[in-house]
Amino acid sequence: MYRLVYLKLALLILSYTECIAQNYCLSDRFSETAYFDSSEIRVDSNITYANPIHAFTQQIVDLKMDIYYPDLSIDSLALRPFILLIHGGAFLGGNRTEKSYECMEYARRGFVSATIDYRLGWNCSATDLLGICVLCQGGNADIMTATYCAAQDARAAMRHIFSNASTYRIDTSALFIGGESAGGITALHATFWDQSEANSFDPNALSRAGSLDTAGNSIPSSYSIKAVINSCGAISKDSALLNNGNIPIINFHDEFDCVVPTQYGQVISCICQPFYWTAGSSIIYSKLTANNICTQYYQVPLSVNHCSYSKPELISKASCFLKSLFCQSCQSGFVNQTGTVVSCSMWNAIEDLAADQTKDYYELKSIGQNQYVLRRTEFTGELEFVVTDLCGRLIHSGKLLQGMQETYFSTESLSSGMYCLQVKTNSFRHCTKIIKPDSR
Repeated sequence: MYRLVYLKLALLILSYTECIAQNYCLSDRFSETAYFDSSEIRVDSNITYANPIHAFTQQIVDLKMDIYYPDLSIDSLALRPFILLIHGGAFLGGNRTEKSYECMEYARRGFVSATIDYRLGWNCSATDLLGICVLCQGGNADIMTATYCAAQDARAAMRHIFSNASTYRIDTSALFIGGESAGGITALHATFWDQSEANSFDPNALSRAGSLDTAGNSIPSSYSIKAVINSCGAISKDSALLNNGNIPIINFHDEFDCVVPTQYGQVISCICQPFYWTAGSSIIYSKLTANNICTQYYQVPLSVNHCSYSKPELISKASCFLKSLFCQSCQSGFVNQTGTVVSCSMWNAIEDLAADQTKDYYELKSIGQNQYVLRRTEFTGELEFVVTDLCGRLIHSGKLLQGMQETYFSTESLSSGMYCLQVKTNSFRHCTKIIKPDSR
């Protein structure tokens, strides 16, 4: 027996501008797996966010960022959380493209993300750690100033994002920052330093580079950072984080890293006279735990490498950490092994089938403009299905009972955007995206 279901949704569907911006505790989004396909992610490249003066060359530097975000015409969330990512390179090398993969993956999970260039160089001509040891042993004061300038630039980037948030539908109450190695150091300093702490770290900072929040652009500093993704970074040993830090941090670090130590230690201490003192991931985790602030620390045990944590695994864990903050379910924890699996999907107890496996259960076919048929294939048991928008709101639900072969539905009354047809039994589930085109 056939059953015809038309979704009479005029009173139920709200436009994307009416999604509750603060409700990011959503099924499948911001989780360990991607929600959007890479083809649904847009990238705005080479955006100038600041024009500071280089502290050592005295030349104006044109600093760029690339912004990754789910297509505005597809994503129905009114506002999206934002992550700023910062590359490493000992404050000497590297560029923003090194974080392109991470930016894409976070955007595929529903975030808006950006990667930045920042001022590099500190009167050291080296290009690797050995070169630093040979050529730049007397440069501790200079690398401290370079560290300060990087924090200035990250803060300038955050000011730019805050002032242009509406362009990308960014929720300015959900701003996050992260980085790797020197980028992790920069993310932490950009978050926790005030001017007095920065001056204590580098007494030459003000005279060489100006104040923390005036370099590069004149946008007022009105933002606040809600959490940090720290990959093998550290913070100056006198930072306020170590006394009264109240911002959640997820950390990833190799246990015996000597480039940026996990405990109290000096950076680049492997084979030469080390540079300034910092507190690494282990200290950060202990201090925040003692302050009852949610924090997690994933350590690569017995490793002497630097920043060796798997990028896909890091992205999955960091996404779930941020989602746990959205869902008010964050729990602190230390994991001294790699390869652990995290899952923060709302249905994390149910197997998530790959698309090519669904053919044994059902097929979804378009049978005309805005018209679809959901038809069972080999599976004979009960199939439950729901249609949701990307705010997680239920649009329609139904079942294919045993003996029922198919059901029809229409998206005629839906607003343009992306929707999810979720089909499940007691042992599997799968989301098939339905895109309602803009009718204009």
